[in-house]
Amino acid sequence: MKGTAFLVVLVLLMGIAAVACGGGECGVVEITEEELIEGVVASVDAQETCRFETDVNGNLEGTADGQSVKMTISMDYAGVIDNVDQEMQADMTMAMDLREGDRRQQMTIPMRMYFLGDMGYIGTRVPGQPEEWIKGDVSQELWESQEFLSQQIDLIRGAEVTILRTQSVRGTCCYVAEISPDMEMLLDMVSSLLGGGMGVELTTDSISNFKCTGWYAQETYFPMQSRVEYDVTFEEEQDRVTGHYTANMVFYDYNKPVSVQLPPEAEGAEDVGSLDWYLQ
Repeated sequence: MKGTAFLVVLVLLMGIAAVACGGGECGVVEITEEELIEGVVASVDAQETCRFETDVNGNLEGTADGQSVKMTISMDYAGVIDNVDQEMQADMTMAMDLREGDRRQQMTIPMRMYFLGDMGYIGTRVPGQPEEWIKGDVSQELWESQEFLSQQIDLIRGAEVTILRTQSVRGTCCYVAEISPDMEMLLDMVSSLLGGGMGVELTTDSISNFKCTGWYAQETYFPMQSRVEYDVTFEEEQDRVTGHYTANMVFYDYNKPVSVQLPPEAEGAEDVGSLDWYLQ
């Protein structure tokens, strides 16, 4: 595997979703952990639309293709999800500081993404170049891997859960819970983000010190916030990279009207057939 591709794999690991802090405590409502899991899983049918914000930060260090590498990376997302029409819009900015041997590369890359049913559009602006747009088919698997809200449901499904307290988030009283997901499910989630074309095999040793805290609305059980922190160790042949990631996500404005409109500049996007290869 080339060094650049190896590092792209590590960047994609940042796709495991998570989130931020809340406000003061709410009144105590007694429920069991099993009732919380059941309520959150069942709530998915009532989640028609929402807005989300995400920030992910990572530090990586090790060797790739025989060279020492060190990278810090941050990714900020903001967007809307429409589960009724299966549409999504997200603005993302990625900032990266990469050191490979004696070379250093710093860049900030803005990206815009639109999913409209089974068609997706991605606009990317590489430093020093005009924005370029591509379009392609969106499979159900790709939609599920990019739709952050459903990932929150998958994370708690079959997990070990401990309710810690109640807390207000944006004026909504929430249960705060520590989530210990099933490792096989966690690996499947990461593998779906990586896709099958990278020649990468993830094991239970790839992810360690995984910590997840979730905030769930008391009345609706909707995910409101999530915070994830974990270490990663990635090895292939002589390459070995270790890293630490934190991810924070907040969901709000559930079931309020949203409109996903393709910008005019995306009309002339290059058709690449399928976006699965690009995002997975």
